[in-house]
Amino acid sequence: MAFGSSKTSTESKTASFFAHDLVVKGDVENQGDLHIEGQLQGNVTGHGTITVAEQGEVHGNVEGRLVVVIGRVEGNVTGAEKVEVLEKSTVKGDITSARISVEEGASVSGKFETTPREVGIPSAKS
Repeated sequence: MAFGSSKTSTESKTASFFAHDLVVKGDVENQGDLHIEGQLQGNVTGHGTITVAEQGEVHGNVEGRLVVVIGRVEGNVTGAEKVEVLEKSTVKGDITSARISVEEGASVSGKFETTPREVGIPSAKS
């Protein structure tokens, strides 16, 4: 199946899948988890875990609760909770998250910015 969704037995979230032979041009919004093995030319916004797989490529910004890059992203990456850039992956853009993990062998061309972990806590600045 080139594109589809499935439900896990323990959670009510939906997981969507872009197969390696799928090329999408345009922005994608997803409520659940998203696994990208194909090419996406546009921005990705999701409320779950967004995984750019080893063969996956995103030419646009990626924003999710947890973002895992195993493939290639040319754009900014934002994770509400965490961004993981794994070995042999490439990110050409800025990474913003409360927690950022970059494995040895990964390539990142951009800046890192950490955000507060607790959302809604007022800043100490006046």
